[in-house]
Amino acid sequence: MAGTRLEVDFYFDEMTPQQVNTAYPQLLTLIKAAKTKASKINEGLANEEMTVKARYHVCGHKDGIPCSDWVDI
Repeated sequence: MAGTRLEVDFYFDEMTPQQVNTAYPQLLTLIKAAKTKASKINEGLANEEMTVKARYHVCGHKDGIPCSDWVDI
């Protein structure tokens, strides 16, 4: 049976990760809850796909500076 694969990307202008978490405290909670229910595609097989992931970084493109390293959620 086919499944649903969801990919979401948000850019919060002029906000630090801490400010995003303060403004949307339920967001990280929902992301972490969804990760516990998600599964890898073809887990254990040669063609396994890592689909259980969530991460963020501080994007510096607008200011012409490098982005920070990705941080797993």
